[in-house]
Amino acid sequence: MGRIFLGICQVGAWGCFDEFNRLEERILSAVSQQIQNIQLGLKQGVEDDKAQIDLIGRQLHVNENTGIFITMNPGYAGRSNLPDNLKKLFRSVAMSKPDKELIAEVMLYSQGFNQAKTLSKQTVPFFDSCSKKLSKQAHYDFGLRALKSVLVSSGGLKRARLLDAEGDSQEVFEPEIIVQSIRETIAPKLIKSDVDIMMTIEKDCFPGVDYVPANLQALEDAIRKLAAERHLVVTDVWMTKILQLYQIQKIHHGVMMVGNSGSGKSVAWRLLLDALQAVEGVEGVSHIIDSKVMSKEALYGNLDSTTREWTDGLFTSILRKIVDNLRGEDGKRHWIVFDGDVDPEWVENLNSVLDDNKLLTLPNGERLNLPSNVRIMFEVETLKYATLATVSRCGMVWFSEDTVTSDMIVANYLQALRSVPFEDLDEDSVGTGQSPAKTLAVQGEVADLLTTYLTEENFALQALERAMSYNHIMDYTVARVLTTLFSLLNKAVRDIIEYNGQHSDFPLDSDQIEAFISKKLLLALVWALTGDCPLNDRKAFGDAVCALANFGSPPLDGSSSLIDFDVTLPQAEWAPWQAQVPSIEVNTHSITQTDVVIPTLDTVRHEDVLYSWLAEHKPLLLCGPPGSGKTMTLFSALRKLPNMEVVGLNFSSATTPDLLIKTFEQYCEYRKTLNGVMLSPTQIGRWLVVFCDEINLPAPDKYGTQRAISFLRQLVEHNGFWRTSDKSWVTLDRIQFVGACNPPTDAGRTPLGARFLRHAPLIMVDYPGELSLNQIYGTFNTAVLKIIPSLRGYGEALTHAMVRFYLESQQRFTPKIQPHYVYSPRELTRWVRGVYEAIKPLETLSAEGLIRIWAHEALRLFSDRLVEEEERKWTDDAVRRIALQFFPMIEEEKALGGPILFSNWLFPRTTSPLIVSN
Repeated sequence: MGRIFLGICQVGAWGCFDEFNRLEERILSAVSQQIQNIQLGLKQGVEDDKAQIDLIGRQLHVNENTGIFITMNPGYAGRSNLPDNLKKLFRSVAMSKPDKELIAEVMLYSQGFNQAKTLSKQTVPFFDSCSKKLSKQAHYDFGLRALKSVLVSSGGLKRARLLDAEGDSQEVFEPEIIVQSIRETIAPKLIKSDVDIMMTIEKDCFPGVDYVPANLQALEDAIRKLAAERHLVVTDVWMTKILQLYQIQKIHHGVMMVGNSGSGKSVAWRLLLDALQAVEGVEGVSHIIDSKVMSKEALYGNLDSTTREWTDGLFTSILRKIVDNLRGEDGKRHWIVFDGDVDPEWVENLNSVLDDNKLLTLPNGERLNLPSNVRIMFEVETLKYATLATVSRCGMVWFSEDTVTSDMIVANYLQALRSVPFEDLDEDSVGTGQSPAKTLAVQGEVADLLTTYLTEENFALQALERAMSYNHIMDYTVARVLTTLFSLLNKAVRDIIEYNGQHSDFPLDSDQIEAFISKKLLLALVWALTGDCPLNDRKAFGDAVCALANFGSPPLDGSSSLIDFDVTLPQAEWAPWQAQVPSIEVNTHSITQTDVVIPTLDTVRHEDVLYSWLAEHKPLLLCGPPGSGKTMTLFSALRKLPNMEVVGLNFSSATTPDLLIKTFEQYCEYRKTLNGVMLSPTQIGRWLVVFCDEINLPAPDKYGTQRAISFLRQLVEHNGFWRTSDKSWVTLDRIQFVGACNPPTDAGRTPLGARFLRHAPLIMVDYPGELSLNQIYGTFNTAVLKIIPSLRGYGEALTHAMVRFYLESQQRFTPKIQPHYVYSPRELTRWVRGVYEAIKPLETLSAEGLIRIWAHEALRLFSDRLVEEEERKWTDDAVRRIALQFFPMIEEEKALGGPILFSNWLFPRTTSPLIVSN
């Protein structure tokens, strides 16, 4: 600031400091001292033309023509209040209501309109009515800037018409031009319900004037051709959005695309950029930046305060390369796309770039001009935190929920399945005879079957609507569940291709493929649409899907559910999962180890689904209550895959993107290739799986962004990140992500954003049921009782007693009573280990002794945490009742006579536990 003041005072210029109150308060205070000095110099200069003042350590004479003006929006987000010592140095002028009609009239005359007076009286009321009658949205602005953009674009349209028209009367089409301009600039930003209201207002303000759309046939044809190549479905609604985007970016050099995740924003601008290249022959280049995953300094640059040396940030360096034009950048169309959340702290540095000045002012005094072939695009989910200062400077295109329908997404998947052969098939399992043509033939056959199944009687749509009504552990979005569904179906197709490769003499025939796919589709629907629901919801939805479908349902009785079955090859028959659960024996000494997994119906079933997603290299999330076995299930599945190396990361509220980058650098190496910098695991041919535990713990900033999650989304969606040290894009190779978390309703958790969730299949892992618990802890107890052979017969009763007592306590004491009343299977694990520690040194023990140790561990684990006396009494009674229920033959007083206290702290490890009595 001091350097700018110095220049102004010496030249005698007027300085206008725009958005002055965006400076921090401590800087404002220092600036007020400098301004006071300048005013003093002006006063002294009247009396003595040699008078000098001191400014940033330099003596100078203040030119008498010097003037300082400041403009600002008071009371905005990201603004400071002016200190009193600064306020008194300026005369305040309030600017509240512009004379819009006069401004519009002058502008229309300057754009060559003859009927400027009449038209300004029609245009201004149109904007006033819009701001009153349309709904209130964060991305709406009907102020002076919006009015000006309509008038400027009208001038452009008029000049274009004059070139085309030969001698037609100008007056006739002037109102038509204004209406066309309004439609092209205002309509794109309106939400669906407001469009009709705007049409009515337009009819009232411009009676009898029809909208004549611009002729964009060549562009439309190019878009359709490219869309067909990319297997995209072009509907009228979506085509309108792409053309609106084209028209908005012609008028504005800053464009915001606003809409929910999965509404077609990214595909729309990519398609438009390539279509423009096809039509106009000008190469289109996009630079994608997620501004929230890097610091403000990394984005714009920073000034070293000691050496005064300036280092460009990412955005500045991209802009500078375009301005320098060393590689013919002038002849290309550049779109710099900010793909991420918008907040005033970073975006308002672009205000001077986005308005008519088109200037980026850097702290080192440099000013970079935005060339005419550059557009600044924003791709955002919401503008909740953006201020009107930003919104009013940009053109807006709103993408509503129904811009891209579920039918379009399904059609796109089926078309791609027909046309693009799977690449990363397992080489060993696919025989040499499996050419891409054979693979494609299978894919085509499956795509035809799926088309029939999914579209008949709107089966897919009905299933999607039905699934919405269940209790989902995280937000239910169509984009996410369909992505999940497609990856499960892809796995079924891979299974067929790999089976055919291994049995090339007897490949599957059409009937077998049809039977297999129809059954796999039902399973995939249940896992994809209600995989994130509790077990009873999953069962209910499974029954509903079987009722909706007229194909392939398994034989269900009252207790079994669709997901209790798997489909076998080659017969394509239903096989119950329970039959595939192996019963295993555990060594006594491995009870204290943490990585022992006892297979149950739940783990076997979950692992099978996890393999589908891991084979597709999709990121995936397991969500469920603490102690439900999420981490164990994931690690158990990953250990069985040969070419995966797992790295565990524990997220916390303070996790930042740097943690992930440091982890990559520890296990991976950067390689320079012809396609840029690659980051791949150091072990050749292996995948690095980054396991993010507690993924929903990172705390959001004050604008609601979880930076670590935004960074993960960028890694998954764009498969890379910007390396800030040299501003190069790093592409990830053979790296994938899996995560686990507690439900977002738990304390300290933040719901994950939809833009990340849509890429990650999600499964809810609930606490194991009674059957599974008996299976797990029965295996452990059998191992424990091997120590004392005479007690081996008590294994089953001991297990049932433990599980029954645990389930009753879990039901009786909930976190609603006290926050620390959280019961998970971890209690049972501690219980088994406690019994093991107690009997490990013994050679003999009576049945009563075993029950006494069982009861002691129960009281320590369950009773000692209780607050109220009557709660402890309930627990004592329950221990006695359940012991007598499962061990009716014991001597009650000997086994359960109180108090029951064991300790081993006075003795070396070898002796038996001491029974302490009163």
